[in-house]
Amino acid sequence: MKRPSFIVSVIALLVLCSNHAAVHAEEPDFLLGRLVERGILTADEADALRREQQQTEWQRQEQLNQQVKGNVFELPKPLKGLTVGMLGYLDFSAGDLPEFNDQDESFNAFRVTRGYLTVKKEITSQLHARVTLDAHQDGTGDYKARLKYYYAEWRPHDFAFLTDMKSEIGMGHMPWLDFEEHVNPYRCQGTMAVERAGVFNSSDLGVSLRGNFFGKVFDAKDRLGNDHYDGRWGTWHVGLYNGSGYHAVEENCNKAIEGRFTVRPLPDFLPGLQLSYLGIHGDGNMDYPSGWPDYDVNMTMLSYQQPWLVLTAQYFATKGNAKGTWVDAAGNALDTAGYSFFTNLRIPIGARKLWWFARYDHFDQDVDARIASNAYYDMWITGLAYYLTGENLIMVVYEGTDYGAGANKKGHAPNPAETRLGNDQKVQVVMQVKF
Repeated sequence: MKRPSFIVSVIALLVLCSNHAAVHAEEPDFLLGRLVERGILTADEADALRREQQQTEWQRQEQLNQQVKGNVFELPKPLKGLTVGMLGYLDFSAGDLPEFNDQDESFNAFRVTRGYLTVKKEITSQLHARVTLDAHQDGTGDYKARLKYYYAEWRPHDFAFLTDMKSEIGMGHMPWLDFEEHVNPYRCQGTMAVERAGVFNSSDLGVSLRGNFFGKVFDAKDRLGNDHYDGRWGTWHVGLYNGSGYHAVEENCNKAIEGRFTVRPLPDFLPGLQLSYLGIHGDGNMDYPSGWPDYDVNMTMLSYQQPWLVLTAQYFATKGNAKGTWVDAAGNALDTAGYSFFTNLRIPIGARKLWWFARYDHFDQDVDARIASNAYYDMWITGLAYYLTGENLIMVVYEGTDYGAGANKKGHAPNPAETRLGNDQKVQVVMQVKF
């Protein structure tokens, strides 16, 4: 019986907080989060109150802007809504590179493994654009820049339970890797399991639409550790692409259909728990006398996120790969399968900026042994990451891989000669710089 009067009190408190937003900008969200945790408010009620508070603050800010307009410097129109960011991976690695006949070659080198320069522009509230240059080292050792993302982004209005939608038209995100890389934050150490195996990469030319199911997780950053892909009941991403990836010419007229669907089954009680599925159907990007090889992917991942811990377990099975290079002598796509486990744990000492992480990948390049038997590898990764500030970090990592007799190097079709690869191991020191 006292619930309505209590809610009125909460609204009054939020209005009071909004008058002091410059000093206490986080207090309304903090208070509402605690009320949801104690069952006093539902997540929907808290979200409605938060939106009302944000609208009040926006109106107050607009009034203030009108009062000071003409007395302060205004950005030129082309610079309004413009942001520039940089992400770089600075790497020193030393170890052994595998060669056939159980041979290996030692190495040590400093490298810039990636350098991204991103420019984003808000043209209108519904129309945005992005361009990202990707600096990488080619086979000759020369560092070159290429396009990674170049797309227009349209943001349609919510439609029923499909909310926070974004459509990318151009060279945009494929449905999987950007999602996984916001669960496993250590792309600077190396690629994710499915990309490391050589199935596909992260960007392609096409058109896609993604969004949330039923709004957002309340207070996602504090409850999950980050607020990317924060759909309350999950997220989704579907698209139609060339299928060749962002650094290959499309050799066929086939288009790859791709879709990821993620369900968050307990958003109010266990918001970090998610179950994801990825499906891809298309043709490989290389022609053979028998035609274009099949390219199909089915992948599932169970993941759990919270500010102190991340856990994932995934399984994927493919017929061929995006490049069309995983084929038998007749040009028919090979069946492959793999699985991966990852954990990331914050160490509760000092400033609590130190994390321990570990990962294990298993991948079979030829499940049916049509080219070679024992065409698998097992890879272990473990290390420590120290966050300097924000997403700027430095890590020390060990990585090692064991190969079956018929396995080829990562990303390649099996080795029919079955001459075992030698040692594949390294120690890395990586610095990630982001602003």
